[in-house]
Parts: sequence; structure tokens; C-alpha cells
Amino acid sequence: MKRVLIAFLAVVLTVGLFAVTKITISGWPGNPIEEGAIKKAVDTFNSTIGKQKGIEVVWEPIAGDYKQVLMTRLSGGTGPDIFYVDVYVFEELAKANVLLPLDTYVKRDNFDLSDFYKSLIDAFKYQNRLYGIAKDFSTLAVWFNKEIFDKYKVPYLTNDETWDSFLKKLQQLKAAGYETPLALAPDFNRVIPFIISFGGRLVKPDLSTALGEPNSKKALQFYIDLVTKYKVAKEPSALGSGWLGEAIATEKCAVVMEGPWTIGFMKGSFPDTFKKMGIVEMPKGIKKATMIYTVAWAINRATPNKDAAWEVLKFLVTEGQQIFVEGAGVLASRKSIAAKDTDPVKKVFYKGAEYGVPWKVSTPTGLFATANDQINSLLKDLFYQKLTVDEAIKIIETNYNKWIGKEK
Repeated sequence: MKRVLIAFLAVVLTVGLFAVTKITISGWPGNPIEEGAIKKAVDTFNSTIGKQKGIEVVWEPIAGDYKQVLMTRLSGGTGPDIFYVDVYVFEELAKANVLLPLDTYVKRDNFDLSDFYKSLIDAFKYQNRLYGIAKDFSTLAVWFNKEIFDKYKVPYLTNDETWDSFLKKLQQLKAAGYETPLALAPDFNRVIPFIISFGGRLVKPDLSTALGEPNSKKALQFYIDLVTKYKVAKEPSALGSGWLGEAIATEKCAVVMEGPWTIGFMKGSFPDTFKKMGIVEMPKGIKKATMIYTVAWAINRATPNKDAAWEVLKFLVTEGQQIFVEGAGVLASRKSIAAKDTDPVKKVFYKGAEYGVPWKVSTPTGLFATANDQINSLLKDLFYQKLTVDEAIKIIETNYNKWIGKEK
């Protein structure tokens, strides 16, 4: 009997000694390069920190409608331990109470947030609490075809353009015979840098829409005037292109405002055109502005393995981020990693983190998707002069509360 008891205790101790905590991390599937980079980061964690601390990370991307599937799994108690949160839907998830606040863990471990761009930390704060840490980011910059500018004898665009000087150079191209200098998208997120740059704001302190305020309205009018009044711009579809990057890559226009994702697209599919590109900061109004598109790693509030999940998250935004940045070619959210990124093409995009605004619109409900779709539809109508800016703003102000789910 004594021997049986000793053998039983030995088995229990052995199992306990080698027990492994499994942490599932999820996001949307990336391209093969991104998938390879994140799998390399996971393998590195499992063979080092994970092996030491008894934690195994498993990457399980969510295909299809990522947000819908994620929310369904979270509400059903089967959500991943760690997952992507796009800044665009961050406040919706924060209000749904599915994200774990990270402040206590940051303080406990003296985790250095100062190494991250402040705009990226602030992007994932809700009611002064931190719910996610950016894994990477993108900003907008102005791409222009130097060969076209040379041909039509127009000075290159620079980092010091104002909106007036920017327009003037577009008009010079037009006057010299170049039909459509600029491709412009009827997308609200592309209007936001104009609004902020013109000294406007998206919402008032009570979170009602501020698009009817003078500076916001002036910015919206200028954006539309580029198409309708000055006739220096068209949307990509009017140029036979699917998106702005394709429009400039196929030389259907001379200028676009696009992000660093265009680098890989052009290098891979249009290398000759890429060699002609100049890339500069967005023009300045009352102040500089650009968009910040970013995704955070966040922890499931309901995970039973909070401490293990935090250990994994710390790795993903430190050593893991270094691996991912080097492998996928994205922009690092940590300044110390960004400083090691020697690609000169990326510098202008990194610069935008200093003055950019995250792509989100605060609402009382946390919901903005319907409002965004409706505003985009109005922008399309404005491009084709089916209504005026004043009429569009009146429609927005009348319907905004319904669009954000504040009224039925």
C-alpha cells in the first residue's frame, strides 16, 4: 500500500511539474509573409520564455467576419486569451466589457510604456484605463510620381507644403495638360486629417457630431472642392482603379495620400513605378495632421490565465514585435524598435505618429460603423454634386444619433 501511495504521489508531482498553460492568440489571417512572421514570434516565445514559465502559445487566426466571430465567441465564453483589436472598433469592445484593463499589470511589472509612441498608447485608453498595446501602426503620407512632375515642369511636393501650396501644384499640373493630378477617396477616414489640420474636430465634448462647426465644415468643403470646384481630383473608380494605391501604381494619377501598405504592393507588382515615387508628409493647415491606423494586442477579460496572458502580451509587444516588424515590414509601435528600422521610405510614415490622430470617432454608444457608412455615401454624392456640403451636414446632424445607436 505504501509503495502504491509513493508511486501515486510521484505521478502527481511529475504531472504538476510539467503542466503547461495554453494561451491562444487570435487575429485575422494575414498574407503569407505576415503569417510567417507571427508564427516565428510564437515559436520563439515557446522555445524560450514559454519553456521556462510553462506557457505554450497557439496562434489561431479567425477567418471571415473577424469582429462578429470574435464577439460571438467572447459572449459565449470561448474567446481567445489574447486577440487583435482594431482602433476603429476599440471603444465598442471596451464598452462591451470584454477587454482586461492592463494598468495594474503595467504598474506591477514596471513595464515601460514610454518606449511607445504616445498617440498609440492613448489610442487604446478608455475612461483613462489602458486596454491594449499597439502591435504596429500605419499613417498616411503623400505619394507623387516624380517623372510626371518632371515632364510637366512642376516643382516636387515637399514636407513643408500647406494645403494652398499643395493645391497650387496640382493646378499647375492640370494647367500644363495633365488631366487628373490627384486620386481622392470618398472615405470619411481620409477626410479626418483635413478636418484636424484645418483646426476642426470630429465630436463635441458631449460626443455629438461637430462636423457642422466652421473649421470642420471648411475642411470638408475643401476636400470636396478638390473634385468639384478645382477639378484636380477624381475617385479611383473614375480612373478605372480599385483603390488609391492602384491608381498611382498604374499612373492614372500623379498624387495620392496613402499608407505604408502601398510599399509592398508597388514593390511587388509595379517595381518600375515605385522607383519614380516621392513620399512626403501630409500638407499643413493650422497644424499638421495625418491618420493613424493601428491594431492592439488585448487580453480577454474572462480568461482564467490572466498572468500567463500578460506574459505573452509583453513578449508580443517587445521581442515579438521586433521579429514581426523585421519579418512583415510593418511600422513598429515601440520607438526603440523603430529607431532600428533603416528603411528610408518608412521614415515619413514614422514621423506621422508624432502628430497623427487614431482612426476612431468617440460616441456615447461606442458604435460608429453605421454612421461611417452613411457619411461615406454622402461623400460619394458630394463628389458627383448630387447635394451641397450644407445639405450633407444637415443630413448628418439630423440622423447622427440614430446612426450611432443612441436613438431607435
